[in-house]
Amino acid sequence: MDPTTLLTQIAPIFAVIAVGAVAARWERFSESAAATLNDLVYYLALPALIFDSVAEADLSTGVSGTAIAVASGLLAVGYALGVLAARAIRMPLREANAVGTVGAWGNVGYLGIPLSLAVLGPTAGFAASLVSTIHTALAISVFIVAATLVDRDRSSRGLLVRTVARRVLGNPIVIAIAAGLLVAASGWRLPRPAATTVELIGAMAAPGGLFALGILLRGAVPALRGGKLGGIAVAVVLKLVVLPALAVAAVHLFAVPAPWAAVLVLMCALPDAATVFVLMAQYRTWYRESTAAVVLTTVGSIVTLPVVLTLAL
Repeated sequence: MDPTTLLTQIAPIFAVIAVGAVAARWERFSESAAATLNDLVYYLALPALIFDSVAEADLSTGVSGTAIAVASGLLAVGYALGVLAARAIRMPLREANAVGTVGAWGNVGYLGIPLSLAVLGPTAGFAASLVSTIHTALAISVFIVAATLVDRDRSSRGLLVRTVARRVLGNPIVIAIAAGLLVAASGWRLPRPAATTVELIGAMAAPGGLFALGILLRGAVPALRGGKLGGIAVAVVLKLVVLPALAVAAVHLFAVPAPWAAVLVLMCALPDAATVFVLMAQYRTWYRESTAAVVLTTVGSIVTLPVVLTLAL
């Protein structure tokens, strides 16, 4: 991969984060403002972006069952390794759940799809969209289920099941993915005015999430200084080194066909997105540390992504 291509994709991410960090010097851009912006992204803009991406997918090109299984397995293994490593350094289970999610789920939407198209060409578009959808749906669902189980009411199993079902099935991102798949499978397309409206709302997701992350970026510094470096290190190493290495091995071991193999490796090697911070902030779990993970993995990916893709292609 040409490093210039990668830098061109990543530089605007840092720019928006930096703008948010500078704006945080003014009282009107306080943490409460970031929380409001986070809600806008999580409940409206991000679902619109994901729905639009999934609904536009061309399902007629065929799906590699092997690639889907490997993509799901890699995310599950990455999450499990993150949780186990976090528990090994005596992190509470609630935070270990966050570390597993941050270490396994990359910037598959904002960066993964456009980078796949730029590096692998238009033939990789459908594979990138589907793998992005799988990673997003699994990561969010597993995190929500685990978070609910950790905070469960031990006296009522029925209540626990209902709570898990409500949180997963009622999650706006999960709903957006399901609705997008229905539209893509039916071959129906939204009327142009409606499609444009969805696109405009979805366009707020990336800058909104990154700006909110920038506002809270100062909170990452105390996290690095306050003895919480262990969990951040686990997430960063897992995201940039361990998971990409497992992906390279898996696509060769299971003979994943092109262009799915390269897409899988690329998606596993991506840095963290502002989306993980948005999710952590919604559950008030490890969200300050996740801002540090987003920045560190994004910087580190400038070095690791070209190396990983050179091995994969």
